[in-house]
Amino acid sequence: MGKSSKENEIKLAFPSTTHARRALTNAGARESRARRFEDNVVFDRDDRTLMRTGRVLRVRRDGKRVVLTLKTPVEGTHPHKLRNEFETEVADQGAVTRILTELGFAPSYRYQKYRTSFALGGVDAELDETPIGTFVELEGAPDAIDRAAAALGASSGDYILATYRELHELDAARRGVPAGDLLLADEP
Repeated sequence: MGKSSKENEIKLAFPSTTHARRALTNAGARESRARRFEDNVVFDRDDRTLMRTGRVLRVRRDGKRVVLTLKTPVEGTHPHKLRNEFETEVADQGAVTRILTELGFAPSYRYQKYRTSFALGGVDAELDETPIGTFVELEGAPDAIDRAAAALGASSGDYILATYRELHELDAARRGVPAGDLLLADEP
């Protein structure tokens, strides 16, 4: 069954997984889904039509689940990252990939992470371990996100609204290397 909604989220950077886990525990977060590997493939056309218009078409393998997602921009300026999100679970990753390529889309970016899910004060809190650092992604109602961020010791000045791709490109530019894909060295 698919869903469509407004995605409202922020990211917070932490110096390590240990620090992030401790902050979550101290804030009263409860683990809701164990650590797992996540592999994301972003699709676009050769001319990068989707990226240029602020859209993301993604196939995510999260454990045994495969989810097709389309994210589109929401007009205006917002204190959190706000996007329309349409997603559905699919039974066959190969089939959905074939459908997308037959429609003229191709893989344009791949990123991987380990993710542990928590519940924190009405907010979904995702502890993400990526090759460019450790982040906690908070998703939910705006006021609940702000309260959860404060419980984690953060203020609005700490909010990261960039995607992992944008963070990866900034990190690569600082190091003077091409960004490429964001892949874990120890992919399962």
